[in-house]
Amino acid sequence: MNTLQLAWRNLLRNRRRSALTLSAIAVGAAAIVIFGGYVAATIKAVRTETIRNAGHLTIAARGWLDFGRADAGRFALRDADAIVAKLRADPQLGPMINIVTPVLHVQGVAGNFAAGTSSNFIASGWRPDDRAAMLEWDDSGLDMPPMGSALRADRPDSGTIGHGLAQLLGLCEALEVRDCQRLPPRDDADAPAMADDLSALVARNAAESAQAGAAAIAPAVAGTPGTGAAGAASGAATAARPAPPVIDDIGIELLAAGTGGAPNVVRMRVERVERQAMRELDMMQVSLPLGLAQRLVFGPDAHGASAVVVQLHCTADLEAARERIAALLADRAQPVEIHDFGTINPQYGQIVGMFGSMFGFVAVIMGIVTLFSVSNAVNMAIGERIGEIGTLRAIGLRRVSIRRMFVLEGALIGLIGAGGGTLLATLLAEYGINHAGLTWTPPGRGQAVPIGVDAFGSPELLALAVGLLALLACVSSWWPARRASRLEIVEALRHA
Repeated sequence: MNTLQLAWRNLLRNRRRSALTLSAIAVGAAAIVIFGGYVAATIKAVRTETIRNAGHLTIAARGWLDFGRADAGRFALRDADAIVAKLRADPQLGPMINIVTPVLHVQGVAGNFAAGTSSNFIASGWRPDDRAAMLEWDDSGLDMPPMGSALRADRPDSGTIGHGLAQLLGLCEALEVRDCQRLPPRDDADAPAMADDLSALVARNAAESAQAGAAAIAPAVAGTPGTGAAGAASGAATAARPAPPVIDDIGIELLAAGTGGAPNVVRMRVERVERQAMRELDMMQVSLPLGLAQRLVFGPDAHGASAVVVQLHCTADLEAARERIAALLADRAQPVEIHDFGTINPQYGQIVGMFGSMFGFVAVIMGIVTLFSVSNAVNMAIGERIGEIGTLRAIGLRRVSIRRMFVLEGALIGLIGAGGGTLLATLLAEYGINHAGLTWTPPGRGQAVPIGVDAFGSPELLALAVGLLALLACVSSWWPARRASRLEIVEALRHA
């Protein structure tokens, strides 16, 4: 009879103790698999939301990431449409791309000048059809519902504002916003009057903005250049979706410094009020069509973009796409930088790090439970079988064989317990947790993500749970096994 058979038979001699030890290890394995799968699914969900909002890669002029918000004109890409067309037409890069589109970021002052209210704003200008297609992207395998976009190609003068900004501008009652604090009335006698030149500028630019918006409706509906087949398909999908209700008569004035230093003003109709995750962002957020943002920064006749955003079909292609883009744009007179979504959104890395630390803590706790459980079981088995150990040594079994026998007992306990716990956890995840429809909102995010356990999607996690706990079981049984193998034969036979 070999050592493995002896270890197996000894494991069955005290079934109750073996079952309790197996149960403790199974619980530890199940905890590692369920929590690890939950972490993997949550990271995938947060990554999906991040890429929906910011794309995989952002191409911008050198220095834009650090200084572009303060000087949108200086760090603008004036040939953004040419970059879009070049990337889309490349035979190597084109098949990887889902959406490639320009975006313009701007900041300034938003005003409801009819009510005498104003506040700072930060805005992003997008092509509506491209934006809608970006917010539908998903390669996580979690079937995350698409995020809706209120920007519409047939309304080039309409956009959205944050819930807090609506409060600051005194638009709660006019927009019929729920849970919105009404701005208290102020004494007009104490209110400073708008300067005559600024008042005239607002009126003139608002009128020009309205005329330009009306003229832009036809080409906007027909489609936007440079997006290719994906852009056309997203435009059809956007047209097929029911449009949200629009508050036609309510708008705000947006004022920003133009490229020449003089202020530009456009009037934007409010399409929707959207609550943001962070209070500071909620009080400043504006989203508007790209054409309207360009008129605000460059005036009615010039164009440009802060960056070109590239969203790929598959995240696994990110590095290959980055290298190809760098090669295609290496000969530009205006140097560019290529940033991935983690650099543009550092909070993504913080969330990943937080969940990684939590998973490591849980794994350590489960490892300690396994160590003590197996060590206690092997110690008790040795105490009950001292006479048997002496007999085996007396008939010629070597010390290394005694040690191997008890280590194999620990390994069997670890493998069976971890395997059973892993199987139980995957069944519970796939047929229970993943169909419960639970969601949560990560810190700093505006979109709820599903609570799920990505067990089968992470085979390395299953191997880690079984292998780690089996290894810990072997380690925890080694010291008691060493003590058993060093017993003197005569002393051990006294217990027979």
